Amino acid sequence: MLSVDNPLMMLIVTYAAQAVVGVALFVIFRYFSGHYKGRFLRTWSWAWFSFTLAMVANLWLTARIELHDVTQPTSILISFISLFCFLFQYLLLSAGTWELLREATLNRRLLSYGSAILLIVAGGLVLVFINDPEASAWRYALRIGLRYLAASLCFITISYLLYQRKAHLGIGYRIMSVSMFLVGLLQLYYLAIVVSYLLGRPLEFPALFGIIDLLLMSGIGIGMLIGLLEDEREKLRKANQELDSFLYSTSHDLRAPIASVLGLTNIARMDITDARALEIIGMIEGRVKKLDTVIGDILSLSRGKKAELKLERISLTRLVDEVVTDVKFAQDAPAIRLIFDREPEFFFVSDFAMMKTVVGNLFSNGVKYHRINQADPFIKVTASRSSSVVTLRIEDNGQGIRPENQARIFDMFYRASSQSEGTGLGLFIVRESLARLDGQINVKSEFGVGSVFTITLPARTPE
Repeated sequence: MLSVDNPLMMLIVTYAAQAVVGVALFVIFRYFSGHYKGRFLRTWSWAWFSFTLAMVANLWLTARIELHDVTQPTSILISFISLFCFLFQYLLLSAGTWELLREATLNRRLLSYGSAILLIVAGGLVLVFINDPEASAWRYALRIGLRYLAASLCFITISYLLYQRKAHLGIGYRIMSVSMFLVGLLQLYYLAIVVSYLLGRPLEFPALFGIIDLLLMSGIGIGMLIGLLEDEREKLRKANQELDSFLYSTSHDLRAPIASVLGLTNIARMDITDARALEIIGMIEGRVKKLDTVIGDILSLSRGKKAELKLERISLTRLVDEVVTDVKFAQDAPAIRLIFDREPEFFFVSDFAMMKTVVGNLFSNGVKYHRINQADPFIKVTASRSSSVVTLRIEDNGQGIRPENQARIFDMFYRASSQSEGTGLGLFIVRESLARLDGQINVKSEFGVGSVFTITLPARTPE
């Protein structure tokens, strides 16, 4: 048996710790494989299970190093299990990496053929020179040396492929690639120890190497997990981009036929005198306008996500004036009084187009949901500034929002009731636009009294 300089107890503890790491990673990857349906995750999970069995076998052999005879059937069996499980781990790691990079499932028959070959190789390496007690050192060196050689080739190759194909995605695959490369180099050093022993010039085997091996194995597992999460994030990003592009193009293409339908309803009004027919045309016109509003909100949302931020010095007076101009033709808008102190003029730094969308949606809501026949309906705009925050308050004395609805009014397509005039997108667009501006919005409302929307933005300085 090849002798080593590190304490036996250190080696036992290291094997036990690595077995625990292997079990943990097996459980984690099995869990993720059930949720993300990645075949490579299941393959990697069995790789770590095989690693655990190898560590347990090594632990048994090391703990009984003083007692067992390598020619005993139990020792032969345990040595075979250890060697086969190590080689099988390398096979499964390679297969899982192929499935990850190719985004396809490896033919299970190839794995079966590979496993059969490993069984033969492991059995041959364990049984070679079994009847020659004088060749025990060569038998051990051959078995362990080939394992280290296979491990180094496996880990270095996988490291190169991962770094070449996946490192651009983020830190996860870089951690995994670097950890695998270092593990491969460490296996080469172990191989050098075996060769030096056969040459009669044994190299030192520092006790610290066991701890380093454990840390690198943990680094591989952590890198795999981070890489998986980064993959999922990238898939979601691409899916969102495709969805945004689809929504934008589809919504844009629908505007033309909607305009045509509205034009036809106007022509029909001029040619039809029947009251019932005019009533139906009015209902059609109302539904088409509602559809046009929904499409407009979707386009506004899509543009907001695609547009690059253009930070500039904004005059609140100009912003309010343009918003009022846009909404003044809405039903009952002229009856609503604007309370806004124009002096002294208030300036802040933000994206003008996005802030116009934000304030415009809040004004539109104030117009849509004011109480009919209310005395002195108003919308009030105030602004303040601190050293770090700009605060805008938009207040109205409209219908207000019921307490049970206030927590969800910023959700997509949420409407307080089926009778609501809105599309359920306006306040969602407000929240998303402010998120891009690193801002927030809060609401305080009392049903039957009115609402106060408070916008907070970082107090930026002009560039």
